[in-house]
Amino acid sequence: MNGNFTSEMGTLTLVGVAIVFSVLSIIALVVAGFKKLDDHWQTQEESAAQAALEKDPTIDSTSLVLISAAVATVVGGRFRVRKIHRLLSPKTKRTPWSSQGRLTLQGSHTIRRKK
Repeated sequence: MNGNFTSEMGTLTLVGVAIVFSVLSIIALVVAGFKKLDDHWQTQEESAAQAALEKDPTIDSTSLVLISAAVATVVGGRFRVRKIHRLLSPKTKRTPWSSQGRLTLQGSHTIRRKK
């Protein structure tokens, strides 16, 4: 009986190990599939962002008039805005370091009002 019990335990152990490795293999395949999908989506997003950057920016005439009016009001005269372009894409990641630098540069360009 002792030999039979050992034989059954050995078989049970081998079956258990086979089941565990099978389940782990399935999990690894599922994770690899998700990674492949994520890589595909990342590639599509990057190509869409690149296409958006290469596209000529356009602005409608109403927005241009409003921006011109705001600039003229701040500066105190009549000026013509010839070109407006966006410095960063809305999807570009911004860091606190770059934001602070941008604020410092924009703050140094203060406009003095005529009295």
